[in-house]
Amino acid sequence: MLLAVACSVPPPGQVRIVGHGGAGAGSPYPMNSRAAVLRGLELGADGVELDVQLTRDSVLVAYHAEDLAELTACTGAINAHSWAELAPCTVSGSAGPAPIARLDSLLPQALAHYPAAHFTLDCKLFAAGDWWPYLETFSQALAELGAHPALAGRLTVECQVVPLLALVQRKAPALPVYLYATAAQAGIDTAAAHGFTGITMDHARMDAAQVAEAHRRGLRVSLFGVGSTLGHREALAKEPDALQTDAPEDFAPR
Repeated sequence: MLLAVACSVPPPGQVRIVGHGGAGAGSPYPMNSRAAVLRGLELGADGVELDVQLTRDSVLVAYHAEDLAELTACTGAINAHSWAELAPCTVSGSAGPAPIARLDSLLPQALAHYPAAHFTLDCKLFAAGDWWPYLETFSQALAELGAHPALAGRLTVECQVVPLLALVQRKAPALPVYLYATAAQAGIDTAAAHGFTGITMDHARMDAAQVAEAHRRGLRVSLFGVGSTLGHREALAKEPDALQTDAPEDFAPR
């Protein structure tokens, strides 16, 4: 019995369990695909994290890499292509190829199946043109997505780039924004100074005392970089607000 307890994941309590890329890096479905999103929610995750980029014609799509050639047979940056040009591009996966998904259709579809789902949008910024107009357009697209009637209260925006988060904060004050940081203390200081909602950190780079400090300063904390039973136990012990996992199946109802 003691061995079973030691090898199991404790109940997450109030911690939001978020499937990384949908169903995690080990899923047979391509990360950020519709199939991965639905699978992550089917496994019982409270929500999913998606990598988000902006097309040339201001469509938000779910894709991670800087160049299409990394994951598809297409080439170039997402921001250099229109949605019509991207629609034929497919991402490979062991369960078969999947088209690149646009968020304004994927997220409402997922909510139709899982009405309580929440979506974390990890914004990847790869501008094909001028930087500041790109940030303005990206932030406006996020604000408009957040105003979608079906998505109110269902989105969180995270990014490493402070100016984008500040623009989103100004254009859509009700939309939570998290600073994706690489150093805990500096990230806490920056997020608190800008009045952001929270901070996103690699589990290995943030300890329980730093999570507690973030909470004392009015910030919420989302941890990522976990995919094992031990990693889940260690991360949950730090008492974050959300946990992005590569193994959402560990939290599936038994």
